[in-house]
Amino acid sequence: GSTLYVAHLRKSCMSTVEETRKVWEEHIKAWDAGDLDAIMVHYTEDSVLILNNTVKKGTEAVRNVFDNLFKLFSNGNNIIYPAVIKGEVVYITWNFTPTGDSSYFGTDSFVIQNGIIAYQTIASTLYDKYLVV
Repeated sequence: GSTLYVAHLRKSCMSTVEETRKVWEEHIKAWDAGDLDAIMVHYTEDSVLILNNTVKKGTEAVRNVFDNLFKLFSNGNNIIYPAVIKGEVVYITWNFTPTGDSSYFGTDSFVIQNGIIAYQTIASTLYDKYLVV
C-alpha cells in the first residue's frame, strides 16, 4: 500500500516539473523570437500578471504588456540567467541594458498549472523609467 502511494506521489511531482519545464521552454523560445502570438499560447482569461505592483488579468491585458516589453527589449542587451524550476514554479533573474543607458536587474516568477501560466510576477526598477503597462 504505502510504497505504491509514495511512487505515485513521485511520479506526479515529476510530471509537474516536466510540464513546468515544457511550458517554460516554449515561453522563453517565444520571448527570444519576439513572437507575441507564441507568447500568448500559455495565457488565458484567468491568467494574472503582476508587474511592479500593477495587476493585469486576461489575455488582452497580458498581450498589451508583452507587446510593450518586446518593443522595449528590442533596443538593448538582455541577459537571462538559468531558470530555477521547482514544482509548478519558475524563477528567473535577468539584467537588461537599454541602448545608451545603464543596466537594470529584474526578476520574474511564473506559476504554471495545467499547461497555463496562471500567475506571473515581474519586478525591476527598469519599469519605473520605461513604462510598459
